[in-house]
Amino acid sequence: MPSRTAWADAYYRQARSDWRLFEELRVRKDVERAHALHYLQMATEKLAKAYRFRDTRTKEEDLLSSHVGFERFLRLFLGSADVVRRYAGRNAQLLRVRRECCHVARAVETLTPSVDPEASPVNAEYPWADGERVVAPVDHTFSQVDFSKLPGGRLFLTVVSAAFEEYGGRS
Repeated sequence: MPSRTAWADAYYRQARSDWRLFEELRVRKDVERAHALHYLQMATEKLAKAYRFRDTRTKEEDLLSSHVGFERFLRLFLGSADVVRRYAGRNAQLLRVRRECCHVARAVETLTPSVDPEASPVNAEYPWADGERVVAPVDHTFSQVDFSKLPGGRLFLTVVSAAFEEYGGRS
């Protein structure tokens, strides 16, 4: 059986690739937002798995089968000694960063179709029913994850980028 480190590093490499594609797609005007958001959701899910394979004792089968966990990871990341040290003497600012980024992380997690398809069918991957109408993700605005308008939206992207850099620096 492969080691946890092998799983962690493979998830990190795939997450990094998904993240690069998200960054490219999110600025293109000729690509529907659903595509960029799908890559964002996949990148954040895999980044959380990479860290959790490496830094926790969570059962491998649980990590391999779950599509959520990024918000939980982000809370831990934003509470890490390195982050707390960067915000030394600015506790109120760190609390705001945590609150806003975790709010965005929850919204990003809902982009996966398996989170709660009955209560919240909107996702970035598959069409869903809206009454008598079927909505394709490419036709939806996804205003719940509009990073230019969402409090902490741009900050969230900066924090995710920092998590990628920190992981890459520790490997």
